[in-house]
Amino acid sequence: MYIRHSLDCPSRFGFGFEGIFTMKNKLGGAANSLKRGYPLFPGNAAAGALACGLAAVLGACAAAPSEPVSEKLDPDTATTVTILSRPIELLSQSNRGNKTDPFAYIAPFETNRMGARDLFLWVSTPQEQGQLTQPRVLCNGQPLDLQPLSQDGAAAGVHAKTGDNVGLVGGSSGAPVKVDLSQLQLSRAPYEAPVPWSTQWYFRLPADSLKCLADADGISLELRDADGGPDQFTTSGRKNLASLEAFTRR
Repeated sequence: MYIRHSLDCPSRFGFGFEGIFTMKNKLGGAANSLKRGYPLFPGNAAAGALACGLAAVLGACAAAPSEPVSEKLDPDTATTVTILSRPIELLSQSNRGNKTDPFAYIAPFETNRMGARDLFLWVSTPQEQGQLTQPRVLCNGQPLDLQPLSQDGAAAGVHAKTGDNVGLVGGSSGAPVKVDLSQLQLSRAPYEAPVPWSTQWYFRLPADSLKCLADADGISLELRDADGGPDQFTTSGRKNLASLEAFTRR
């Protein structure tokens, strides 16, 4: 069973894969008509322009984003957020079954509000049920140094559950707590949740940890599944991780 993610290209344009295939067939038929000398859409020039527009959309969908890093302004907080155009995708190394999401995602982001810059790491895990446990990020096989959003144990918030925005508070019991994004000077999440049940973790990202990610040949994410067993998600190869190096040159 295919689990459709919000990160899939067709959904960003408001139509699904079935629509893509239908349009490809129609455009292919139109091309054959042109080869035979027939008009594209007899008596309807606007329809021909529409076909050209659809072809452009299909081409944009097939092509990778032209820029691996982008910026956006949070209109409610006047904070500039620098993000990856597409988060890093990691694939589960376990047999999770055909009804369980096999993907996890990580991506750095930087907030800039009136010149005050802060680095964070966003981690999306597909845990649907059970007790939340902190994911561990490995960079070239070594644990990555990630810091809690706050060192103040008294700042611990509501206990988090699956599907929440989640963070850890230093000095507390270590239990995951629900994150109020206003703590990050944001009114909305920097990255969209891939699926509704994924949990979005937020950590402070030291500069050395970002450099490790940018130079890495492989990145892994370790967590506990709903039954308490280990689960690992991985990706490797400089091509898959090139956007991280681009992020360091922002």
